[in-house]
Amino acid sequence: MVEIGTGSETIVLTAHYDSTKAAYSFNPTRVHRLGLTIKLNFASSIIVVFLTIAGSLLNSPSILIASFIASAPLLISTIILIHRELFHNYVPGANDNASGVAVLLGVAESLAKGFEDDKNKARIIIAFTGAEEVGLLGSHHLYREKQEVLRNSIVINIDNPGIGDLAFTECEGTILTWCSHEEFRKIVREFSTLKGIRTVTYKLLPTDATPLMRMGLRATSLMAFINGMIGNYHWYSDTTDKVNPENLEKAKTLVLDLLTILTKDRRSLYTEQ
Repeated sequence: MVEIGTGSETIVLTAHYDSTKAAYSFNPTRVHRLGLTIKLNFASSIIVVFLTIAGSLLNSPSILIASFIASAPLLISTIILIHRELFHNYVPGANDNASGVAVLLGVAESLAKGFEDDKNKARIIIAFTGAEEVGLLGSHHLYREKQEVLRNSIVINIDNPGIGDLAFTECEGTILTWCSHEEFRKIVREFSTLKGIRTVTYKLLPTDATPLMRMGLRATSLMAFINGMIGNYHWYSDTTDKVNPENLEKAKTLVLDLLTILTKDRRSLYTEQ
């Protein structure tokens, strides 16, 4: 983690550097069903708990059998996870998230070159997080260590920007959806319109920005999508040759331009249009 500048506004830039194992659910022929799988597992959990309690209270074997049948999605997912751990390997992780790390390194380099001119505009914290793929452990550690700072900070997370159409997230969450602070969402939305890109509600697996959105703080993720999906998502095809260098350069420019907007009079966002 590195800190640059001493301004009154604190902006945290993050990117996770870990990868994950491939799994049957992320096979390119099936990954488009990932959202449905998550919803089925959630519904199955609720139904199983309800039927198990009801079957026990009513001493009804038929209800208990029904609860076992309702657990099928959970059992299948458990088998897939066991299969993943036993038989699959780690994916290269070029898009997820070496591309995000590359963009953040490029942003850091640009900030360092202009440090003397910009050092009083904002306090910028650059953090590369680990263990994102196993429950956002790295970012949770960062948030605990910097809890008081983050409550009044802006967080820009860079995740999977290497292939597809770039977009900033306004809201994130798989089952429940949480949104960033409304004032900040408006800034991101107007900035994105100015730059000709979209803002989206991201409904796949959580990012390092998701917990902050759950708290209603000012956070966004810069990501890229192909037909609503992340390119080569958690699969062996996530290799360097699939990453688009133009995406990385554009993502770096977007972050730097957003920093410029965030570290000066917010009204300039509207007067520049």
